[in-house]
Amino acid sequence: MRYGYRILDAGMLRPIQPLDLAFLWIDRPETPSNVGALLLLDPPAGADAARLARQVVRAYRSARPTSPFDGIPDLPLLGLPQWRTVERVDLRRHVSLEQLDPPGDHAQLHRLVARLHESQLDRTRPLFALHVIHGLSDGRFAVYFKSHHACWDGRYALERVFGSLTREPGPIAPPFFAVRDPGAVSGTSAAGLAGSVRALLAQAAGFRELFATLAGRTRIAVASRRRSGNRPFAGPHTRFNDAVHPGRSFAGFELPLAELREVAHAAGGTVNDAVLAIVDAGVTRYLAGLGERPRRPLVAMCPVSLREPGDHEATTKAATLFVPLGGPRAGPAARLRRIVAATRAAKDEFHGFSHEAMQDYAALAFGLWFASSALGLGAVTRPVVNLTVSNVGAIDGPRYLGRSRLVAAYPVSMIAEPVGLNVTTVSLDGRMEFGVIAASGLADAARIAADCEAAFAELCRPARGARSTAAATTRRRTAAQDLTLRKPPERSPSRRRRMPASQRS
Repeated sequence: MRYGYRILDAGMLRPIQPLDLAFLWIDRPETPSNVGALLLLDPPAGADAARLARQVVRAYRSARPTSPFDGIPDLPLLGLPQWRTVERVDLRRHVSLEQLDPPGDHAQLHRLVARLHESQLDRTRPLFALHVIHGLSDGRFAVYFKSHHACWDGRYALERVFGSLTREPGPIAPPFFAVRDPGAVSGTSAAGLAGSVRALLAQAAGFRELFATLAGRTRIAVASRRRSGNRPFAGPHTRFNDAVHPGRSFAGFELPLAELREVAHAAGGTVNDAVLAIVDAGVTRYLAGLGERPRRPLVAMCPVSLREPGDHEATTKAATLFVPLGGPRAGPAARLRRIVAATRAAKDEFHGFSHEAMQDYAALAFGLWFASSALGLGAVTRPVVNLTVSNVGAIDGPRYLGRSRLVAAYPVSMIAEPVGLNVTTVSLDGRMEFGVIAASGLADAARIAADCEAAFAELCRPARGARSTAAATTRRRTAAQDLTLRKPPERSPSRRRRMPASQRS
């Protein structure tokens, strides 16, 4: 027995990959490496949300966790880090029921999620927690869950979590932590050692490739006096780059996906570009309201999934773009155009890189930041980035938890220095769902969410005006086409006027 669990034999070991090990390393009380989501569910007509919430808790506590949610990290002083599988998991410690006090509004729900998200996961137990929440005044109930980033990345979490929900109402399906994943592998310690060595050699080769490529591109940039592509260490110092302390604030909101696509395509960009422009404008508006408008463009860290279709390995497979955003006083259209060009240049810089080299780029940038901070140079060097903005993907079609329909899904991501603000999105049923998580000592997530919504309205105003004008023109043309010549009514003979004899019958 160990950690209160029975550990299976040494053959049930999985190596901890280098990037996952980094998430375990930076996991501290001030910056827990928690990632998760808040799901809102609409019960069928006439159903009691509290009763359904209790049913979900009972069903989930009777499930049996599968990899990677049946393991705990083992970080020996000598030897390679491994995930050790445990035989039994006490799910009463992982699945709980919560009730909101009246009035049960969404602001209360968001505050509860922030409080639940800010605490570290216990490494003596499998690294996940799930809370089913009822008491909402609108008759819905919610599910909030979190897990350690070392267990999965956003794309894998999206597929596993929403893949565990059904497409039609019915019985409660096994939860994400109990799904039998085809990517789950169990091997011997010897196989784990070989896999770890191969991963380390691949990362080392990626560093050699990275340095050789960057050196050549740097010479070209210096010769041409042009700076483009990824731009770490190019943004200003903002309050989001101050020291991060325990405490979080959270807010979720949604925007229509069709309008996001429309404004993005008009600028020759993608939905991700439109999201970046909205978050950039909203954050700049928030800072300006505090009298802290930045003097130069902010730089966003944008994770990019490196997973191939069908890849379900329980690890992190993502690279990072460092995208300079719009100018502090740029108008909506100019801001979006600049971001479209910046993201295209950042992606072009990675063209031809191996996956390992792309991952090593971020490791190098953040390694330089941590080194400068350790040497006391944080006050004189620019932060590597100002904020994190991520899109984890799309949920296709309706989803149900039992007989309750999923109506919203707000990502709740992690915060790690030097970034005290993270905005993550997912698209669901024609909407883009935004989850804003901030270090509460640095920012108010609810105010940032409101400023982002205002920025979206400003960005879409020209398109909406054009649609209104086109609609008015169409209505006028339709009205003109509906005009028809009508025969005037026959006049009845005047009683006073005497008709000529020739007209009398």
